[in-house]
Amino acid sequence: MPNTLIARWPRLAPRAAAVLLALVTGAACSALDGAPSDFPAARVQRTAANTSEGVAYADVSRTLKSGTVVHEFVDATGAVFALSWSGPFKPDLKRLLGRHFDRLHDGAGKRQANRSSVDIQASDFVVQSGGHMGAFEGRAWLPSRLPAGFDTQEMK
Repeated sequence: MPNTLIARWPRLAPRAAAVLLALVTGAACSALDGAPSDFPAARVQRTAANTSEGVAYADVSRTLKSGTVVHEFVDATGAVFALSWSGPFKPDLKRLLGRHFDRLHDGAGKRQANRSSVDIQASDFVVQSGGHMGAFEGRAWLPSRLPAGFDTQEMK
């Protein structure tokens, strides 16, 4: 039996590596209300900041290979409480919004949408997104998770 596995290893190794990579990539991916995402980025920058009331947070900025810039605002526990994006292409919103993604379509909260923008205002989830081909921007946040003094109007 061991000899059979050794003989088959050259054929099995690529499959085993693919399965392992899928498991690791899936586990590392996170979203709003979780750890910062792991988008493949051309550049990543982490900047420490404070709200107007002195509460510390971090802005993890990623310039994606597409040229789109994603900012993830991370609290002291390591969870993303808000995010924004701007660039020529929309980022993978399902990946960024995580479990909140389906709420874009379920009609929860006050929703305004047209061909180029979406504005969802619920008590526990807000998304504002708009733009056109070559110029997209948006932001999302969890009001209950915002640190004291954090101004969503100043999100990049």
